[in-house]
Amino acid sequence: MKIHLLAILMLTTACVQVGCSSDPTTGYSTQSIFPEKYATVAIPVIENETYFREMGFLLTQALITEIESRTPYKVTSEYKADSLLTGRITAVELTSLSQNESTGLDEEVIVGVTINFEWMDLETDAVIVTRSNFEGAGLFVPSPPSGEYLQIGEVAVVQQLASDMVDEMQAAW
Repeated sequence: MKIHLLAILMLTTACVQVGCSSDPTTGYSTQSIFPEKYATVAIPVIENETYFREMGFLLTQALITEIESRTPYKVTSEYKADSLLTGRITAVELTSLSQNESTGLDEEVIVGVTINFEWMDLETDAVIVTRSNFEGAGLFVPSPPSGEYLQIGEVAVVQQLASDMVDEMQAAW
């Protein structure tokens, strides 16, 4: 009985492997979805053109955490890195989604952030990925009973942006 189960398991594994491509751009693959040419990424503090303090620092920290946890890359100094990820926050907007009819206070607010970023190869100075007007959004509820602070929305949006930016670092499909 155990031999039959082992044989079925091995046959299934072999069939799945045959169905996979060696190149992630051409179908299902067992290869990494991130370019394997790079091992390290340098991330200077994201520049911030807005009046929302700390957004650049928050996004930089979220990016470092996201890259270290989801990619094969290690974040290091620019002197040791294979590649460089730079960015500039160009806009932060607060948009009210709903208001309390009796008080007129905002019940739900979206924090929207727009960023331009570029990932480049430090050896050749070639641009790997560049995005302009890349947007992310985070929700917070400032009205009672939740009474959340603006920082809840800021953290939500930088975590979303960091995740989306790492998604953009994947190899071309």
